[in-house]
Amino acid sequence: MSTIHYRVRHRTAYVYSGRIDLCHSHAHLAPREDESQEILSHHLEVSPAPHFQVARTDYFGNGTNYFAIQGSHGSLDVISTFTVKKSDLIPVLPNSNEAWDRPWDRVMMVEIDPDGLCLGNYLLPTPPCPSLSDLDDFLKPSLRPGREIMELSNELMQRIFTEFSYVSGATDNSTPLQTVLDQKKGVCQDFAHVMIAALRRINIPARYVSGYLETVPLPGKEKLQGADASHAWLEVYTTATGWIGFDPTNNKIPGHQHIKVAHGRDYFDVRPLRGTFIGSGKQELIVEVDVERL
Repeated sequence: MSTIHYRVRHRTAYVYSGRIDLCHSHAHLAPREDESQEILSHHLEVSPAPHFQVARTDYFGNGTNYFAIQGSHGSLDVISTFTVKKSDLIPVLPNSNEAWDRPWDRVMMVEIDPDGLCLGNYLLPTPPCPSLSDLDDFLKPSLRPGREIMELSNELMQRIFTEFSYVSGATDNSTPLQTVLDQKKGVCQDFAHVMIAALRRINIPARYVSGYLETVPLPGKEKLQGADASHAWLEVYTTATGWIGFDPTNNKIPGHQHIKVAHGRDYFDVRPLRGTFIGSGKQELIVEVDVERL
């Protein structure tokens, strides 16, 4: 087995039209480590320098960083830079030997996954992943009696890829899932939420994953600096397989090109950067991402 090294640089900048007197922020920008991904380095740079900063692990086991700026400032610049080592093994879809229409046992709600968390976290609906009746119509063509869970999940991924259109700007973080289902367009975050909500509707644990995807420029074209972006996919759980990834945006089982940062119930558990500020004026957001194979 060989390995591939990646360097990721993620810059988030806010430029304010007025002065900001106080800022509290919480970042999910540190990569996770698992059997397929090893962290070699991580550095978080915040400007202006925070008056208080602390790193910790959240409920889901994600590395987080909290910082506070207690002074007047006109901009905020947060740069996360890390390197990881990834296995280049081609992922193979496993067989769980478990049917989607297995007898539903409420005990599953309190069963523990390999991370030590109750599966109930990933079975119950959340505001971005509600239990909608329209999901039944989406699921129906794929729900053959006795169908194995991983095979079913793979087909749902393929159907989202073919039946939904990727349209940047068609949605934002506040767009309801019902709207995404109605208009059949959105971005990676929306497609992950659709598949998660559909799986939870039939009592299959699913969780949201944030991270990055290596992109390759067209032949003869140079890779543009800062032109990459954050990415989102999901993972599905069975006792036999553990957590298995699915990327409905690209119709792929995540492999070495998918660099994982965090996972949770939905996007709002793992937002790259969130916070509050006290001050006047409007803000302009700048996001630049580079994913480089070393």
